[in-house]
Amino acid sequence: MKQHRFVVKLLAAFAVFSMLSVISANAAISDLNVTNKVIFVNGRSAAAPSVQWEQTFGGSAGNSTGKGVQQTTDGGYIIVGTTNSFGVGKTNVYLIKTDSFGKKQWEQTFGGSAGNSTGRGVEQTTDGGYIIVGQTDSFSAGKLKAYLIKTDSSGNKQWEQTYGGNAFNVAASVQQTTDGGYIFVGSTLVDKTLLIYLVKTDSSGKVQWEQTIGSGIQNTGTSVRQTADGNYIIAGTTIQSLDQAYLYLAKADSSGKVQWEQNFGGKGISVGMSVQQTKDSGYIVGGVTNSSGAGKQDFYLVKTDSSGTKQWQQTFGGKGDDLAFAVRQTYDGGYIMVGGSDSFTTDNRTQAYLVKSDSSGNMQWQETLGGSGNSTGADVQQTTDSGYIVVGLTDSGHANRSDVYLAKL
Repeated sequence: MKQHRFVVKLLAAFAVFSMLSVISANAAISDLNVTNKVIFVNGRSAAAPSVQWEQTFGGSAGNSTGKGVQQTTDGGYIIVGTTNSFGVGKTNVYLIKTDSFGKKQWEQTFGGSAGNSTGRGVEQTTDGGYIIVGQTDSFSAGKLKAYLIKTDSSGNKQWEQTYGGNAFNVAASVQQTTDGGYIFVGSTLVDKTLLIYLVKTDSSGKVQWEQTIGSGIQNTGTSVRQTADGNYIIAGTTIQSLDQAYLYLAKADSSGKVQWEQNFGGKGISVGMSVQQTKDSGYIVGGVTNSSGAGKQDFYLVKTDSSGTKQWQQTFGGKGDDLAFAVRQTYDGGYIMVGGSDSFTTDNRTQAYLVKSDSSGNMQWQETLGGSGNSTGADVQQTTDSGYIVVGLTDSGHANRSDVYLAKL
């Protein structure tokens, strides 16, 4: 029965791509901030970097959440998320630009005057502007559409486009491609089956091709990156039954046709959330599993070769729920993961949870962040000074609302 409840919650989270809000509301966090925690690995100790500064963003009423972050060419940071604190719709895409110390330089909201618009990912483009991905039902009479927004360097909208021909389409990840266009991935409902939705656009957001992928009873796409050979690597989840789901990895060619696909995970539920090509031309995939590990659900890290064949896998976390949302390779060849965890508290609150591993997936250190309330980490990137930038949400200091949370280590 517990397994069934977990899968039902998982499917609901996929349907609206709002796992961060679910975690902060239902699972959460602690006032224990384990700064500079020392972890012993193979007899050696490694200290987590100290928090340099923390910032929060949002209005005085309502909720604001951070979903994606990237260091910008000027040394500052661009953040995307969702807010209902201000803007014209019920909820709005929320874009924030900060300086190198996290001080807000400007903010913008996007979306229609009716309905809900959600931001899931952001990337700085080669012209100094930004591309944002998410979903909206503001422009199509209640039908949920994948949503791309292109802005200039000040966050002023240059164009926006919606995608998907049916009633349910969502998008989770976007990247500018080498030809100046964009690739994004999400999910679309086709004949009552949820499929991975892969779309390539030109530089103006016009569709060049689109593909649906998946053979399970439900399939979701959560991350896409262009590979060094000009093709695409996709991570997500394929659900086979209420008791079985696999982390899904697929390589698609330049037209979006699947070249190979792999499933990872044991008996139970494994979910893919983030993928990146590694320096050795293989792939690192981060997600969640309850198939192995110490807790109810654990961070799940899988390393493959260039053909998607598993080289190793690791789990991280404590005895509770540890849910990872992003993974990046670090300058030293290791990996950094971020998500949320209630494993390290005594009162079932959730903390933003950061794990650093070496190149073989062995933990070097772990850290919890977020203050005295509920917090969750959604995205992480190593910065040019070899530190880390983390974005997510926190309700610390606010009993009835959440803010975007930004931390620099």
